[in-house]
Amino acid sequence: MDRYLKHWAVATAALVLGVLALNMLVDPLWYGRGNRLTRRNYEFNERVSKPNLFLQEPSRYDCIILGSSTSTIIHPSLLEPHRCFNFAFSAGKVSEFIAYAHWLRAQGARPSLVIVGTDYVNFDPRADTLVDVPDFIAKKEAPPPRWKSYLSLDAFLWSVLAAAGQSPYPKFYDERFEVVVHPDAGTFNPDALKLGPRTLDPARASRFAELRAVFPEAHWVGWMPPVSAWHISELERTGTLPGYLRSLHAVSSVLDEVYDFAVPSEVTAEPENTYDGRHYHNAVNARVTGRLAGKEDTFGVRVSGLTFEAYEALYQERLRAFREGASPPVPVSGPSTP
Repeated sequence: MDRYLKHWAVATAALVLGVLALNMLVDPLWYGRGNRLTRRNYEFNERVSKPNLFLQEPSRYDCIILGSSTSTIIHPSLLEPHRCFNFAFSAGKVSEFIAYAHWLRAQGARPSLVIVGTDYVNFDPRADTLVDVPDFIAKKEAPPPRWKSYLSLDAFLWSVLAAAGQSPYPKFYDERFEVVVHPDAGTFNPDALKLGPRTLDPARASRFAELRAVFPEAHWVGWMPPVSAWHISELERTGTLPGYLRSLHAVSSVLDEVYDFAVPSEVTAEPENTYDGRHYHNAVNARVTGRLAGKEDTFGVRVSGLTFEAYEALYQERLRAFREGASPPVPVSGPSTP
């Protein structure tokens, strides 16, 4: 019996140490330098991994990026001389951004610049019911310690998937923890798109005002990520477009600058530029980041300073041009990324 218990203890210890060793090497929750096996870091749990990454150098950053998966594509390295940390995560909502902003302030963050994605889902009254804020964020505490997280089977499963190059998404974070979309991620099929009607409430712009109040000293830049021209056409068909435009325009009175990359254009009218109509390929993402960094570009519209009537008329004009084929779409070319 004693021999059996000894063998069991040795086997258990070996298993535990093996789990811990692989998790430390792959680092799926970004406590350290990330995946040292393949140099590709996958977004298994960004709501936890990004706080872990931030806390490695919390005093380094003077700029914070908030948003959903459509904001993860912003490359901080292209926003220099600002030292930006991209805190965006998949399916993020403004209610969650508020919680994370309070957590960041409790950690000493005092950014001079904040960039926030204003995806139209934030204006859906149901958005506040679809939040997933970790307890340590809500309590403004430190994340769980590395050893505790890396003794879990969940982290082990993520490490195995990462070592095998298996990701739930067609993109990954590189060694600098900047998003790269796989070149073979696919091409959007407009024929498969069908959106249902939804209610969007412009009064929910107050949530962005609440968010801004956490860092009142910062300069705030909001942006609507690109979506395909077919999505915009569907929003009009379902009667959602008026609420969509009023909501986005309302944000322009809350933030210092607001840009809209969803206005129909030759970029959003080309299916090859996106793999699902909402997430775009690397070359388009680089143009978005460049525009947010202050570079001149015809892609995207500065909403700040536009009257609602002018903003609405612009959308109608661009939709008409899209339907008539007035602006032949062309793929946005750029350097391929492995």
